[in-house]
Amino acid sequence: FKEDVIHTYGDVGRCILGKSGETFVNLCLGISQAGFATAYIIFIAANVPEIFGIRRAIVCAACVPGLCGLVQFRSMSQLSPFSLLANTSNFLALSAVLFQDFESYQPHNDTIHKVQWDGFLYVIAITLYSMEGIGLILSLQSSAADQSTFNPILKSVLGCISVFMAFFGTMGYWAFGDDTKAPITHNLAGHWSSTFVKLALCLGLYLTYPIMMFPIWSISESIFPSLSEH
Repeated sequence: FKEDVIHTYGDVGRCILGKSGETFVNLCLGISQAGFATAYIIFIAANVPEIFGIRRAIVCAACVPGLCGLVQFRSMSQLSPFSLLANTSNFLALSAVLFQDFESYQPHNDTIHKVQWDGFLYVIAITLYSMEGIGLILSLQSSAADQSTFNPILKSVLGCISVFMAFFGTMGYWAFGDDTKAPITHNLAGHWSSTFVKLALCLGLYLTYPIMMFPIWSISESIFPSLSEH
């Protein structure tokens, strides 16, 4: 396909199956991105009340004004400062968990199982959720100043993230063994790091929300051009 006509996943669907393919791809993308973004709010509403004793409804309502402002940005490049802050917040949270993994380590002799089928669906769900950013790749490429360097950078970043996340999961099990809980913050209950991790993740998810919603606004503006005029 010509690169100058491929800017979104909807464009890919149109090149393969025509207008119906574009509609189908945009529908699936919109549902998935809205679901991921909604999960962010659910996470924030579940954790902030545990820390500050605030009602969940109030937390959700408090999230709305700031998000209404953030989703007004028209390009991914304008959202890059918020993405950087969100990634920094997430990295600090994960680093705090790793620190506690090493600090909490105690020798343990757990039985290693080849597979536990009772957790199979949970693994599938987490695996699918880990692909939450895949719907943003073409949008990121379109907003890149030098698109010729995008693919090498993408591969390098994905490689580094994969190694880090594999290390992160291994260290959690290394520290707690069969007592490892999901999420692992439950293993840190009662420690200051648990509160820090929750707050850092909430901040990271809050600032990531407008980025996850970006494809939805792009799709909406392509369907209703008048929206882009306001």
